[in-house]
Amino acid sequence: MPLTAKEEREIAGALRDVDPAQIAVTRRLKPAQRVQQGLSMIRVAENVVAYRTRARFPGLSRGKAMGIARSSSMSGKEEAVTDPEQEFGSFVRQVLDALEEAGIKYLVGGAVAVWGWGEARTTRDFDVVVDLPVEQMARLSEALRDRDMLVPPDLMLDIYLSTADLPINSVHLPTGYKLEIFLLRPGDALRAGALERRLIVDFGPEIGEAYVHSPEDLILYKLQYYRLSGQPKHIRDIGSIVAMVGEESLEQDYLAHWVDRLELGEIWMEIGNRLGRPGG
Repeated sequence: MPLTAKEEREIAGALRDVDPAQIAVTRRLKPAQRVQQGLSMIRVAENVVAYRTRARFPGLSRGKAMGIARSSSMSGKEEAVTDPEQEFGSFVRQVLDALEEAGIKYLVGGAVAVWGWGEARTTRDFDVVVDLPVEQMARLSEALRDRDMLVPPDLMLDIYLSTADLPINSVHLPTGYKLEIFLLRPGDALRAGALERRLIVDFGPEIGEAYVHSPEDLILYKLQYYRLSGQPKHIRDIGSIVAMVGEESLEQDYLAHWVDRLELGEIWMEIGNRLGRPGG
């Protein structure tokens, strides 16, 4: 299906911000250094919101103001934040510990996965893909509950049995950060393959090592998310991954197979054109 004029403009606009000089510098950074940049941006954004909140409500303590900044996704219920100084990296590590404690096969996706292969950008959500057998749901639920993330086993089962590919969402009660768990479902060859192709990335001392989407699979999912949502951030993420990893290092046959199978050729071709790749 041909791209609309609006989609072409969105792709062009998103990739226009992929600066070659900036990429050249970032490419030399280790994944842990890229993570540090991302965490730094998160802290700056939260500090700005907290500062402006205290300017409006001088009676608020800094801790309360920071709690409001970090719990905006919970409709400003500052009571949900009991440890406003907790870092996003600590939250990520707690989720990884819960998955490992429960013996769950997983990989990291979303913006945090992009930290490993592309440019760091801010996020308050942590996405993971899991192979979660029914008999392990209670164990994972308990491991998450011990870390202040409430996901009852019956909710996990309901979403697993749903025909829609919905994530299991849970807000970390002390901070307001959100966990999104995407389940491997029967017949999902792409997700099953992604779990087999996952790679270890060292995110530095704050997070440590974790299994992450391969760059090729991350590109494929970003292409699908763009097609579904039209959000240019996914195109920018793809551009940064291609630029950082290097086109010559990507498994082109694998990408071509799934781009064709998922009918993503028009979007992928347009991205290639915008990145200056001959023939897309």
